[in-house]
Amino acid sequence: MLTIKNLKKLLLIAKDLKKQLFLATLFGSLGHLSVVIITFFLTLIFLNEGWIVTLLIFATILFAFSKGFFSYTEQLLNHYVAFKILHVLRLKVLDKFRKISLNNFLKNSSGDYMTMIMTDIEILEVFYAHTITPFLIYVIQTFAVAIFIAVFNVKLALIVFVLYIIIGFFVPILSKSRGELHGNDYRKNLTNINNSSIEEAYSIFETIQYNKVYTVKEKLKAETKSLTESSYRKAQFQININFLTTVLYNLSIIIFILFATNLIADINTIIALTALYIVSFTPILYMGNLASTLSQTMSAGTRFINLLETEEETEKRGKKVDFNNLTIKNLTFYYGENKIIENLSFVAKKGEIIGISGESGSGKSTLAKLIMKFLPVNDGEILIDGVDIKNIDTKHFRENSSIIMQESYLFNSSLENNVTIFDKNINKEKLLESFDNTNLTNFVSSLKKGTREIIGERSSNVSSGQKQRIATSRSLYNNSKLLILDEATSNIDIFSEIELLKTLEKIKEDKIILIISHNKSTLSICDKIVQL
Repeated sequence: MLTIKNLKKLLLIAKDLKKQLFLATLFGSLGHLSVVIITFFLTLIFLNEGWIVTLLIFATILFAFSKGFFSYTEQLLNHYVAFKILHVLRLKVLDKFRKISLNNFLKNSSGDYMTMIMTDIEILEVFYAHTITPFLIYVIQTFAVAIFIAVFNVKLALIVFVLYIIIGFFVPILSKSRGELHGNDYRKNLTNINNSSIEEAYSIFETIQYNKVYTVKEKLKAETKSLTESSYRKAQFQININFLTTVLYNLSIIIFILFATNLIADINTIIALTALYIVSFTPILYMGNLASTLSQTMSAGTRFINLLETEEETEKRGKKVDFNNLTIKNLTFYYGENKIIENLSFVAKKGEIIGISGESGSGKSTLAKLIMKFLPVNDGEILIDGVDIKNIDTKHFRENSSIIMQESYLFNSSLENNVTIFDKNINKEKLLESFDNTNLTNFVSSLKKGTREIIGERSSNVSSGQKQRIATSRSLYNNSKLLILDEATSNIDIFSEIELLKTLEKIKEDKIILIISHNKSTLSICDKIVQL
């Protein structure tokens, strides 16, 4: 649930847009009040005669033109806020993704992040552009109309004020819990189908190969049904709120007429004020119908703030090292209460290839994550040139270390962008040298566009061996002095593995290289093997 504290944080994000929000509120209020005044004047025109009618007609025309200007300006400002806030929110999310540690990032699924980027941010955009100003307009209109009616009768004005508060404030507040429940249920189902869609898109070949199309189809069908049902319940809730608000609105008109008849003697004034009251409800009804959107906003806002407050990887400004040796000293690591690594010690020197071997679940990949500073060390030390990695400058460490995973990711972009990670000033000589050292020169020469050849989606136009060697080229281009291969050869054929191992032999002189594998042939080139 969105707390007052988090609400303040959300509002603070829009601090640079407060001028536009203020003007949108001002013109929006003037626009709605213009309709109220026009209605009041039109009623008086039909109830009066003589020169006053002419005066009222001119005043009505003036307010009608003003209403058009006010509405246009309000919409213009709100749309500016909407597009600007979408830009700001998405940049904040993407910037946060770059800063949080891998351990924290992997706590959520890709579907969660997709839902946040696409759905939650859209909901928050509605909050900033179409909730803040309507709420302020509602407050202004409530007081302005009540004060105007007080000129004719104070008791009637108090009754109007209470009716406005009930429909515009209490209805959304009392129904927010139910709305939040439906909003969360819808988002959960949307996240599930996003996760499944991403997963099935990436496993389409396996699905067809093992004849599981029907199974996948049934799974997606069931998840789509759940999403549709939750969407229906959310829509039904909104319809019920609209119905309740409309009923209360109609009852309030009857209540107003009854009290106006008893409190005001002049029938013409009663008729004019009744007409004014009826049309004054537009912003109040909007607030009453805002219950469903507001409840979703609270949930989306909470998730957004939680993301922004997720612990970031420490950008520690510390020592810079030459990466001459890596020392693991009495290292112990727990996942919860499970001890994964216990009292591990070894030394890896520049120019050596160290193999890390062990059964599945023995902590090989965990060790890689600890060395790469993806996970915090529980007990023991990881030292580079005698300096604890916690005290090494983070930027310096990232620039000089890299890891090649079992499944390296290639972007749907050019080969050179994949190797340089979108370097704006590509060093061509360095790029070609990285291809030469990974035995990719002939492959690159065979491509029609050379280094500008586009790598297909999901690396569809390169082999698994080429894919891993391209990942190795990344490390060489970025001059990584610490290179870890985590089961990097497990998904490639024997010939591609041999090529990759030759590459490691060729480049090892100025690097610390760790090969994590359970495959004896892969570890055969290692100078030393550490058993976990």
